[in-house]
Amino acid sequence: MKLVVLFLAMTTVGFSQNVDLENIGGFIGRGKPLKISGAVSANSIFYDSNQSSGRAPFTYYLQGSLNVSFMALSMPVSYSYSNQGANLDYQVPYKFNRLSLHPKYKWIQAHIGDANMSFSPYTLSGYQFTGGGVELSPKGHFKIAAMAGRLLKATEDTGDERTVPAFSRFGYGAKINYEQEKYSLGIIAFYAKDNINSLIAVPDNKGVTPKENLVVSIDGSYKIVDNLKIKAEYASTAITQDLRAAPTATTGTGIAGKLFNNRASTEHYAALKAGFDYNFKGSSLGVTYERIDPGYTTLGAYFFNNDFENITLNTTTQLFQNKLNLAFNVGYQKDDLENQKEQGTHRTVGSINATFNATQKLMLTGSYSNFSSYTNTKVNQFDVINNTNIMGTISDQMDFKQISQNANLNVNYSISKKETVQKNLNINYSLTDVANAQGGIVRIGDASTFHNMNTSYTLGFPKKNTNITAALNGTVNTIGRENATTWGPTVNVNKKFFDKKLNTGLSSSYNSSQGKSGSTAVTNFRANASYIYKQKHNFNLSAIQLFQSSVKTNNRSLTVTFGYNYNFDIGNIKFNFDRKPQVEAEEAEAAQKLKNKKDKIFSFAYRTHLFSGTHDSISKVITNLLETPDFKGLKDVDGITTKLALLEKTLHLDEEKPDKGYKNTAVHYLDYLYENKDYIDSYNNLVFSSLKILYKDAARIDIAMEEESIKAHAYVNNLRAKGKTISEKTLKYLEVKDKKYNAHKWMQEQMNDLTYGDVADDKGLLKDFKKANLSKVFEMLQKGKKQTEIEIYLEVQLADFYHKKSSL
Repeated sequence: MKLVVLFLAMTTVGFSQNVDLENIGGFIGRGKPLKISGAVSANSIFYDSNQSSGRAPFTYYLQGSLNVSFMALSMPVSYSYSNQGANLDYQVPYKFNRLSLHPKYKWIQAHIGDANMSFSPYTLSGYQFTGGGVELSPKGHFKIAAMAGRLLKATEDTGDERTVPAFSRFGYGAKINYEQEKYSLGIIAFYAKDNINSLIAVPDNKGVTPKENLVVSIDGSYKIVDNLKIKAEYASTAITQDLRAAPTATTGTGIAGKLFNNRASTEHYAALKAGFDYNFKGSSLGVTYERIDPGYTTLGAYFFNNDFENITLNTTTQLFQNKLNLAFNVGYQKDDLENQKEQGTHRTVGSINATFNATQKLMLTGSYSNFSSYTNTKVNQFDVINNTNIMGTISDQMDFKQISQNANLNVNYSISKKETVQKNLNINYSLTDVANAQGGIVRIGDASTFHNMNTSYTLGFPKKNTNITAALNGTVNTIGRENATTWGPTVNVNKKFFDKKLNTGLSSSYNSSQGKSGSTAVTNFRANASYIYKQKHNFNLSAIQLFQSSVKTNNRSLTVTFGYNYNFDIGNIKFNFDRKPQVEAEEAEAAQKLKNKKDKIFSFAYRTHLFSGTHDSISKVITNLLETPDFKGLKDVDGITTKLALLEKTLHLDEEKPDKGYKNTAVHYLDYLYENKDYIDSYNNLVFSSLKILYKDAARIDIAMEEESIKAHAYVNNLRAKGKTISEKTLKYLEVKDKKYNAHKWMQEQMNDLTYGDVADDKGLLKDFKKANLSKVFEMLQKGKKQTEIEIYLEVQLADFYHKKSSL
């Protein structure tokens, strides 16, 4: 009953519109009321390798869109089909193939079928549902959005450990915004509930329970002066972890708790975000504070980080007649807000980015960041197990600090810009320094330094539509006590044919790595071509052949991608019902064109996606990709969300640009998103490879560790047999040997039978490991670190991780 009252209260604001049916003939008399357009795309990926991998050998994607516009009414229809789901031999609670309609009439936008909507990060955030939604943006101060549909389909347990059983889940939400020139106020309510009877049974080891959730959010903003704006959002969530728990008469905390039917398993949490932005004379200043309770979650988002508090300060400015652009960012974050974790962490980060256009030919860009993480470890039984002199080391273990410094400098010099020939030189250098300090001391082996340098020279012949690039890459790294070097050249040739309709490219690169574990050589060849036929047909083909050799293995892989995209526009279909004078009709047509400029339907394809709609609607779809399972984990990477927020801001600003300009900005956003998604795949491959190596290493030392334990027991038993006194130190030594051997065996059991799919799905403890190490691996990949270097790092981290977990 409480929920009914809430949703009725949120929907009491109504709107009406008078439709002039008698003048419909006048609209038709303009001659061009009906227009049909759309796009179809097909993409396929072939993959072959002599190594076992979680990738399917052949995957295809079919996508399309159709838009029918009649006067002020538009009806976009989109679909997406792939065999990606068919490749899985286990069940998942969501659909890979989608069909959706997005009809629009003036200020009414509907979403029907497999859609997604976003209200706010704390309530409904890009979650895909099957049902319907509507967005109302009439003239005036109110804006309303609502949705209802199925969030998860019922999925029975099949006995396969990879199957994700799920109860059938339905969700409902509404958002109301009131906006004035100086201030705005909004309220959001989102409710979701599982159907207890939708599954026959769920094994206890799966940890799946029927849930119920209500989230209520209030947000607002106020413009103090023209250039100073403050904004804030408060969200309250009430979530029942198991609907089978008994109801309680206790009233929960927060707004949601007061409106929720609480049970014994109901939990209540809150989130708060507030800040201000100030712009002045080409500069800007912003401060943001955010706090999310431990345990805060919403069933309207795929992933959610909680238990943290942070404050950030950022500022930008332009100097020397806008030739120098500076951006500063300082932040502080801490977790363990309720002092419940074994160790609390607080982090500080400061960064500066600068771009200097010295001349028309020379541009310099540089950046520096300093990241410090402080961990206060609390004493537990693990400290006793691993230290024979615990009291002498407690102070050190309670004070752990990680320092990371990053610097980057890029020099771009345009040597020549003639009509016949163009020459360009680019030099890039980056430095990363990481050190672990314990008790204020950086010990030998606890510091790592990464140097990376890239030099490229590009020679272009504009009249011949040809570009040739030669590059040399090199890295010198120190990881703990091990040194590694990598170097290699790259050559790339691009040429356009047939009036620039056919764009081709060939490239080859080679790199050689030398380290303690041996040498590795990697050679790859890339070829790509794209052809535009009659401006509507677009064909693209690419192939990548990779060879990797080392003392122990010789790996190869081939990836071939083929795609086709077709855009069609039937044009305006005329009707000859002239019921108004021709001059008046032409004026009305001109006014209608001006009004519909923002509503123009635009389509373009990117990888396996086909985007179609108005610029603002495409922007919503693009930015919501981050919330989908395909990009799982990206939000946990330091810096990724900050960069995407800046790209999203630029994307919205460029919605007013023509199609070509908007597409360039959208593609730039997607490039960055997919570049980092590819890093997720690389992370999974590297962790899986490191696990296999660690498991083999553990098997090799298994006998030795067992013998050490046996010898220790034999020594103690011999003393007992002789009736000698066994010292406390000897007993402690025996206990340590036993604990180490048991931890070693436990680690082997945890790693036994792990598959690539387990790594990709974050099975068990691997989820915690990813959260702790994903950002670091991303950083190493972005710096161009080679596979052997990252595997060494991951092996050490995995061994330490499992060793620590064994004592919990």
